[in-house]
Amino acid sequence: MPRRSDLRLTAVILGSALLLTGCSSGAAQPPEPAPSPTHIDLGAWDEETDGNGIVLLDAATARSAVLSAVREAGPVTMTGTFTNTAGRVLTVSVHGSSEETVAEFTVDGQSTSVAISDGQAYIRPSEATAGDGLTPDEYSCVADDDPALTRWGSLLHPLQALAEHTSDASALGAPADDAVDLIMGADGTLGALSVQTQGPALPVSITRADIAGSLQLEFSGWGDPVDLPDLDSAAGC
Repeated sequence: MPRRSDLRLTAVILGSALLLTGCSSGAAQPPEPAPSPTHIDLGAWDEETDGNGIVLLDAATARSAVLSAVREAGPVTMTGTFTNTAGRVLTVSVHGSSEETVAEFTVDGQSTSVAISDGQAYIRPSEATAGDGLTPDEYSCVADDDPALTRWGSLLHPLQALAEHTSDASALGAPADDAVDLIMGADGTLGALSVQTQGPALPVSITRADIAGSLQLEFSGWGDPVDLPDLDSAAGC
């Protein structure tokens, strides 16, 4: 399980401001008051019973808090699909973090496996994705910039996937069922990231649709260790 740090994000908005003193002879200006959230009833919100405070933040600060919580939590299982505009479906199954990862990507019934450990990437391509020097269904060492690896983009790493696909977060929805939606695009036209309002502000799922296609991912198993395959006999290492 991830470390359950007390996020208490309300301090970001409601805590005491620290005034910076300088050498100017003029009188210090009072700090700008923090904006009050408009999407919840502050009078009914209770720090002790109503969660981690993510609902009190603006969209940009909430997104930063989520990414920090993901970074702190360590490995996670990310599963789902990406469907392009032609209707072709990529099935995604990733378990890991930015340091250590095992992933499987399936298209048209053919699967490619990727493993990353100690800074080295390994790939076991399908017949369709095997490039020069790679043998289908066998692990080989590859460079970080090898097309056989980079073709999967940010989906190789849960943190990178979340950072890329929430960069246009615009608002927070109303909390419900121990979660709140971080909305992407104007008025949520591009999708939403569901985030826990209890405990660490970790993502539950993301649904997004834009000109590239539609993405649906779920997140679970926070902090579970990564089970790497046998890579001792990988080719090209």
